[in-house]
Amino acid sequence: MSSISTQGPMGFWRGLDHARALLGRGPEGQAEAVDELTRQATRLTERAAMVDGDASEAELIEGRRTALTGFLTTYGLALDAIPCSAVMDGQSLPIARAPVAATRAVADKAALSNYIQKVQPGLSLVTCCKNRNENLIRALPSWLAVPGISEIVIVDWSSDMPVAVSLRDAGLVDPRIVIARVEDEPRWILSYAFNLGFRVARHATILKVDADIVLRPDFTADNPPQPGRFRAGNWRNAANGQEYINGVLQVARSDLMAVQGFNEFITTYGWDDDDLYDRLMAQGLARTDITPASVHHLDHDDAARLDQPMALGQVSAWAEMRRMPLFKTRCNRFLATLMPPWDGWRVMLPYRVTELGPQTLLLRRTGEMPHLVPDHLCQMAETLAATEMLAWRAGLRVYDLMPEALQTLLQRCSLSAITALQVELMLAQAAIEQVAAPQFLIAELNEVAVLAGAEPLLAQVAGLTQQAAALGRVLVVQVPKPLFAQASQMGIPAPLLPSCSPLGHVQDIAEPAGDLTKFAEHPVIRLKVAGQATGPLAAPEGGAARARIFVDGQHGLGNRMRAIGSADAIARATDRELVVVWQPDHHCQGRMSDLFDYNGAVIEESFVPDARAAGLTFLNYMEMEADAVKDAPLLLEAGRDAYLRSAFVIKHPASNWDSENLLLRGLQPNAAVRALMADVPDHRDIALHVRMEGAAGTDTNSYDSAENWRPDSHEAITHWREKSHYRHFLTRLDKLLLEDPGAKLFLAADLPDTYRVFSETYGNRLAWLERSVFDRSALQLQYALADIALLARCTTLLGSNWSSFSEVALRMSNSIHHHEMSGIDF
Repeated sequence: MSSISTQGPMGFWRGLDHARALLGRGPEGQAEAVDELTRQATRLTERAAMVDGDASEAELIEGRRTALTGFLTTYGLALDAIPCSAVMDGQSLPIARAPVAATRAVADKAALSNYIQKVQPGLSLVTCCKNRNENLIRALPSWLAVPGISEIVIVDWSSDMPVAVSLRDAGLVDPRIVIARVEDEPRWILSYAFNLGFRVARHATILKVDADIVLRPDFTADNPPQPGRFRAGNWRNAANGQEYINGVLQVARSDLMAVQGFNEFITTYGWDDDDLYDRLMAQGLARTDITPASVHHLDHDDAARLDQPMALGQVSAWAEMRRMPLFKTRCNRFLATLMPPWDGWRVMLPYRVTELGPQTLLLRRTGEMPHLVPDHLCQMAETLAATEMLAWRAGLRVYDLMPEALQTLLQRCSLSAITALQVELMLAQAAIEQVAAPQFLIAELNEVAVLAGAEPLLAQVAGLTQQAAALGRVLVVQVPKPLFAQASQMGIPAPLLPSCSPLGHVQDIAEPAGDLTKFAEHPVIRLKVAGQATGPLAAPEGGAARARIFVDGQHGLGNRMRAIGSADAIARATDRELVVVWQPDHHCQGRMSDLFDYNGAVIEESFVPDARAAGLTFLNYMEMEADAVKDAPLLLEAGRDAYLRSAFVIKHPASNWDSENLLLRGLQPNAAVRALMADVPDHRDIALHVRMEGAAGTDTNSYDSAENWRPDSHEAITHWREKSHYRHFLTRLDKLLLEDPGAKLFLAADLPDTYRVFSETYGNRLAWLERSVFDRSALQLQYALADIALLARCTTLLGSNWSSFSEVALRMSNSIHHHEMSGIDF
């Protein structure tokens, strides 16, 4: 008889896993499994007799007794008992005594493990649903239309309206549909639900899809199974709004069960897919992308994915983060690292089959969950995720915050209000009321001011405090780093920081003696103070030179802006200086200074050969250029400058939608652009961006030429430009105006005919910027930037899919609460 060592701390769990493997080997294996379980029960009884008042040992034994009980119940084994010692409060330890053959009838009825007698060739589609019946009804017909799907397993996770009833009422009846309904589950848990579906699936290949995924009829032809590989969706090559196809998975059932499916330590939204894919690859499987065109995600908002509502009045960073899918994802990533690996030794949640029909199963949990995550580790994962995400926004100094300071900062400030300045103030132990202030005046004192002595210095600070109070700001004092210790002993009654502290985006005032009220819109302004009088703007003092990120933005205005926003997010998170490389070309003939009042470093000429020769970390996403690899991850080296040439966001953990948009929302259009915007003084209700030029027959300009892209990329651009014809916008807009007849409109377009048609149709309710140029000149780019800023002021956006212009308007906006994209939503 085969056996496994049960000595040492892993003996019990390895013994259970060994028994589980034996149960799949027929009667002889089942008999051996009973022997193994009996051996484990006996050893638990022996250990219980030797507890001698050791509470921790008694707790361990009780936990293993519960796990053994659940195991036996899961596999439908008859139970007998061996008495335990009195330490266990007179309880009996259940073990398997009766021969397995004598209990087969019970096992066939109650044990989920016996539902599958033999895995058959073919493909089982597995999905799950809890109160998403409407999405399921929309998606299911597309699954039924795909040739080669042998079975559709639907796990109904305690939906209020049973899925079977909804499908019957919708007339969706098919012999391939199997519904496994789980009763009495109050909360949606993806890992539990899908792992159940995988065990119910009866075919050799499993296709996992969410209930909001539509399949094209040619899905199986485009995605054939391959031995030694699994196929998965990839958010990186998905169209805008289709990132959730990342959860589509096609894999051999045997490979999936070898890693025990989804990680059941993860019981909230996020990271479950990536964790599973990583473990499949660790098993030696290669990953292949699902063909993006063969799947489509039905849109619904992210709030529906999360399981806690936002309470009225909650504006803390904690509350905001907990509503972010990305935060949930990062929490679960840390949780999966903190907990033991989810592998073949783990036991999935046990169920009992209470009713069994030809196409239906009714199940309930049985016993206790074998693998629970302690609350303190959940809290630790949240703290780690919050630290990481805040560092993306506010810099690496976030990692220096003690947990208590981090908690206070996140509880008292909104997420958008936390910058590097707030972090520095917390590290300086400033009062939280000062940290949470909406506006600041930073007085940067030079060496002369500090060395003048305590009395003159304190008098000067008192005057600055009054000046700050008159402006409704909190005063923050900066002094040269070498004199910081000396200044801190003078009792300065304001938060004190060294001048080299990274404070994020600060508006430096070149003429501090002037009227500061004109800078009222800037949250943080900084004066350079020399002795008893204000002086000219000086270069920052102190601190070693930081490594730099050069971002060489490419193609048009929107493309350049999102690439620069992404690079800025990475630079802030890695404590690097951002240098913008903005070289005018036929895509974008204007200089950065033609568009923005930007006080950061700007170079107006690309230097790719020199960057390579100098040994900079080089990354090129421009796919038509030599050695370019779009979406290659950025791997930075300490102290080494990086050169990023891109029209797209950079693949790096610090670059995400929120962190990329911080710079974009803080960029100040210059006076010429602001003058154009003044022609549309009020914020409009509905914004429209119609991007038609570039469709077949209109791609005659050099910047629209097919030479700029690979054939598949140019084909996609042509396709989406045709989907963005103004007639589609007119149809959708008319429906919106039926709901809100008084809505005010703003239009940004790339062809004069579009303005003419909309003006004739909607009259004086429509606003737009009159122009005579429709090219890529500096003047037209000023109109374009004004258009983007005005689009961002609206509350609803109808945009053009596959257009960075529409995307950047969304990125810059704090007011758009609903948007739709042509060709996708209308």
